[in-house]
This record gives sequence, structure tokens and C-alpha cells, in this order.
Amino acid sequence: MSNFTAIRAVTDTLKALLLAQLPGIDVDAKKSPADITSTAAMLGLYLYRVEHNPFAANLDWQASTATQMIAPPFGLNLHYLVTPYGPDELEIQQTLGEVMRAFHERPIILASDPLLSPDLAGMTEELRIVPRMLSLPDMLELWRAFEKVPFRLCATYEVSTVLIDSSNTRNIRRVQERVLDLSARR
Repeated sequence: MSNFTAIRAVTDTLKALLLAQLPGIDVDAKKSPADITSTAAMLGLYLYRVEHNPFAANLDWQASTATQMIAPPFGLNLHYLVTPYGPDELEIQQTLGEVMRAFHERPIILASDPLLSPDLAGMTEELRIVPRMLSLPDMLELWRAFEKVPFRLCATYEVSTVLIDSSNTRNIRRVQERVLDLSARR
């Protein structure tokens, strides 16, 4: 589990994974595709959607001490747009192929992974990287959000489940002893 920095930490982890798997290719996770104008071989890693994970919605309150319960964490799925840049279309295609290979070979990031951001060190769920192919109309609609930027070759991925700890607690009193009178009354 993690705190509010988990979203950024997942982005940092994906960037570290791509830098390790694709030596010589820079990864920019700070700019939107509208702000990148590079002709050098590089990647844009852009978080474009965050949604609640429905499977984490039913987690129970947990006892943190004998007299206190902590609210369950909430789970998130993060959707990324990966956009390759380069001097020509063939280089862009090659870079995208390398990205897809890297995510295919490392689809799960465990808590013990050295590429994991330190902010995720206490996570209990593994991070799963899954390709999420958008239909062409949905992809074009996504690119329309970046004003005056033409469509580029890209891929979309979903990372799940990112658990973020709650700070809500409640005090409880444990049942000490319960006496039931089961004798028949007349």
C-alpha cells in the first residue's frame, strides 16, 4: 500500500523500466504529447486517465491496534499513452516495437523489483502492465484533446492495481465479556 504519491511513483517506475529496457532512448514523463516536439529518438509517457479499481472497492476495515480500525485503501487503475518520437517513421515504429516488447517481457512489477520507486516500497499488490487497445475512433478522440497536435503512432497501457492508504480511522472497543442468561423464565 502507498500514500498519495503512488500515482507519480508508478509513472517513475514505468519510466525506470523503459530506460532500463531501451538504452539510449530518453523517456519524458513530464510533458503531454502536445508539448513534445522532438525529432530525436525518445518516448513520451503520459498518464491520460485514472479510474477506481472496482475489485478494491469491497475491502474491509483493518485493525491497526487493539482499539483502532483503519479504513480500507482505495484502488486505482492508471492508463498511459506511450508515444515514440524519432527522425523518421521507421525509427518511430522500431521504438514502439521495443516498448511493446519491454512491457510484454515485464508485465508484472513486484514489491521486490529494483526498478520500483521507493514510494511504493510498502505495496502489497503487484503492478500489472496490460495493453489496452483503444478503437480508432476512441484513439482519435484522445488525440483531439491535445489541441493542434496531429495523431501520432502510439500505444495505450493500463497499470493496476495501485492501492492508496486511507487516513480515516475509528476507535473501537472490543467485547470484553458477554454474559447470556439462558435459564427459563416463568
